[in-house]
This record gives sequence, C-alpha cells and structure tokens, in this order.
Amino acid sequence: MKAPLRPADVSQVVECVRDADGAGLALRAGGTKDRLGRATSATTDVDLSALSGIVTYEPEELILIARPATSLVEVEELLAQNGQHLAFEPTHWGPAATLGGTLGVGASGPRRFVAGAARDFVLGMEFVDGLGRVIRTGGRVVKNVTGYDLWRSLVGAYGTLGVMTEICLKLWPLPETQQTLAVSGQTRTDALAQMYAWSRRPEAVTGLAYSDGTLLARIEGSTAAIEPQIKALWQDAGAGEILADTESRRCWEQLREAGALTAARGEVLYRIVVPPSRAEETVVALERMELCRCCLDWAGGLLWAVLPRDCPPARVHTAATEAGGMAARLSQGPEDPNDEAFTPLPEGVARLNTTLRQTIDPQGRFNPGRLYN
Repeated sequence: MKAPLRPADVSQVVECVRDADGAGLALRAGGTKDRLGRATSATTDVDLSALSGIVTYEPEELILIARPATSLVEVEELLAQNGQHLAFEPTHWGPAATLGGTLGVGASGPRRFVAGAARDFVLGMEFVDGLGRVIRTGGRVVKNVTGYDLWRSLVGAYGTLGVMTEICLKLWPLPETQQTLAVSGQTRTDALAQMYAWSRRPEAVTGLAYSDGTLLARIEGSTAAIEPQIKALWQDAGAGEILADTESRRCWEQLREAGALTAARGEVLYRIVVPPSRAEETVVALERMELCRCCLDWAGGLLWAVLPRDCPPARVHTAATEAGGMAARLSQGPEDPNDEAFTPLPEGVARLNTTLRQTIDPQGRFNPGRLYN
C-alpha cells in the first residue's frame, strides 16, 4: 500500500483523481463505517479528513452545507443549539463518524420509517467524478426539481461513484421532548402486529422497535402534546412502562447503533431490510440457520441479526431475497474480505448501476470492489 494521499481542498482532490493509477483509490475519513461493504482492492488510500467544516448554515431556511469529513457530532450539536436536527437519525458507530461516511453508506436510524431515508434529506452536492471533473448537482431549496437527482446516487454508493466535497442538507425542527412506551413480555408475532397497528394511528409515533422481548414505541413533540398520546398507546397496550425524555433518548440511541447488538467471537452481524409484513418469515428463516439474537426496527422493516460465523452468507441473502429485501453482512475486521457482503442485485438493477458507474467513474477508480465485483 502506498503512502496515503491527504487532499486539503477540491483542487487537490481533482489532482489525486487525475494522477491515480489503475489500481484505484480507497476513500476514507472517520473509518467508523469500514465494517460495511467488501474490502476494496485499491492500493492507494485517500484520507479525506481535511475536507471538514461547515460551509453555510441558514437556520431560518432549514439548510446546512458542510464538507464530507465534518464530524457528525459537531453537526448535531450545532443544529440542536438552534432547535433543529437531522431527521433521518443517522447511525454513528463511534465518535469519529463523519457526515460523508454516514451518507456514503446511507445510514438511516429508527425514525426512517416515518421521516424518510438519508438520501431524502440531501438537496444537492458537489463532488469530483472519476474523470477529475467537479460536478455540482441539485440545489439549496427543498422544492428544487431541476435536472436528474444525480447527487442522491452517491448516497449509499459506498464511495464508488465519486468524492463528495460539499453536501447540502435539509433540516427539520427538533421536537421539544419525547417519551417511549416499553411493553415487556411480548412475543415477536404480537409485537409485529402491534407495530403495524400503531404505525397507522394518528399519534406522532416516530419509533417502533422490538428487542429482547420488549416492544418500544416513541412519541415526539411538545410536552403538552405527547402526554395524551403516550397514554393512548399505554391504554391500547394494556400495560407498559413509560420512559421519560432522558431515558427515552438513551434507549433510541442504543437502537440506532445496530440495535445495541454486537457480534462476539465466532459470530457475524447482519443488517437486513425487508417489507415489515415479511419480517416474521425472515426471522423464522434465520432461526433455521441458528440465529443467535436479533432486533427489529423501522416498525419491522429493519432487522439486525447475529448469526454463527460458519453460516453461509448465501443462505442469509437468499432469505432476504425471498422476502423482497436486501441483506448486508458486516465485516469482522481488516482481515475479513467480506466477499459476500451484499445480496446480489436483480439483473435489471445491476445493469443500471453498472451503466451509472461507467458513466461517472469509467475507469473504476473509487473504492473498486467495495460494493460488487
């Protein structure tokens, strides 16, 4: 591996790209999302940590523009001071988490099933493509509808399409407070049915999860508004403990971070996205693979699952495909190539992705092999 490159601005990123050899560039900053995706075959590291800082923040317009290596903690603290937040509730996986790394893997947290995914909050972007061109796409207004949503293609692309240099995000007002109803002793089947029912209720339910036999439902809003709403859920459930603001926040922060699950020695963690209506059959299929433990989020749409390391990843991907979803295997460390990280894409989608990648990065310079061969 060659000495890492450390571009300090856009012009130096362009230089790095244009001078790159055929072996490719491995893009990284905070490193907290390295466990997601396959190991890249690139031989030159590009340390993007110097591309950090807030470019523009307009609280009155609910707009933030920042560079990709900006600390996620820094962004969230700044927004909180002005009563705003990133509504997609991004996963951190460590204090070094960056804005660009989070968007690069499309990491959306518990609020995703009501607020939308990470890509839905990106209004525009500046990035450098595989030919060393600086591309500016999107805009700075929420109702921007001009042109192709090219910038959203980079969200969840694992750094395989370009180097983000500026990101424009739309913001949401930060709820004044929150409470969570925790109903213990629930079977998975009953919890999934209850989550489906509560997701359709008029209350401001912004979190629905099931972990370790406990059903969790979060209500956010003003103090006056959430009291009757959380009581309505409690009456509907017929039982449960109400978690006040501080404890509620701690609970959902843990759920945001892989459902508070970790893989022990000899185990592997998977992130599986399926339609909520297919969650039960997916867990049953995983139980036949000796499922160790799991957690359901997104009202049943996201499953964090710990399986034995010797469980063939192809079996997990097949189960996800049969349920109409996708699975991602998390690497166990630098020594793990994670060759079967992702569920194979349908032929049409794979062809579209290849066409897009060949257009934006025709020489395959960025993170080669990180997504697929």
